[in-house]
Amino acid sequence: MTTSFNSQLPTFTGTQFNYFLICHRKLWLFSHDIHMERENENVRIGKMIGDSSYSRKEKEVNIDDRIVIDWVDSSVDENGVLMIHETKKSKSFDQAHRLEVLYYLYYLKQKGVPARGEIDYPLLKRREDVELTADDEAYIEKVLLEITQIVDNPEAPPRLEKKRVCEKCAYFELCWS
Repeated sequence: MTTSFNSQLPTFTGTQFNYFLICHRKLWLFSHDIHMERENENVRIGKMIGDSSYSRKEKEVNIDDRIVIDWVDSSVDENGVLMIHETKKSKSFDQAHRLEVLYYLYYLKQKGVPARGEIDYPLLKRREDVELTADDEAYIEKVLLEITQIVDNPEAPPRLEKKRVCEKCAYFELCWS
């Protein structure tokens, strides 16, 4: 059965989209109100970088309590397109960062707001432009279905083999102790 998400706004957060590519177990735990990020030093460092970078910008623009965009340009471009920004500390999870921004663009498009995105890496002094294509939209809709299946499962996905990334994860102790 194919479900179209165009008729209603998606109910997931950008964090859930990010976690989808990083770890399905982490996604499930987060989605079931097990939030380990508040205590994690790496998350705190990333938050500090986001808070101290681009200090003149309005930070954490919350839309519908679903997506929280790090910051938005104060005006639209000559074509009426909004520019949104996501700030990240490193490119370690660049595909997950990109998927998160694509989801924000998809969500805004569903609300009738044309937008482009940019991922800002202030420590690397780099930026990556992100634009939503028809292929990206199809992929987002596929991911929405997969996230729904993961989250709706009554049991957490099993741990996979331990990877280097696990050691810095906020959920490390929960998964591996």
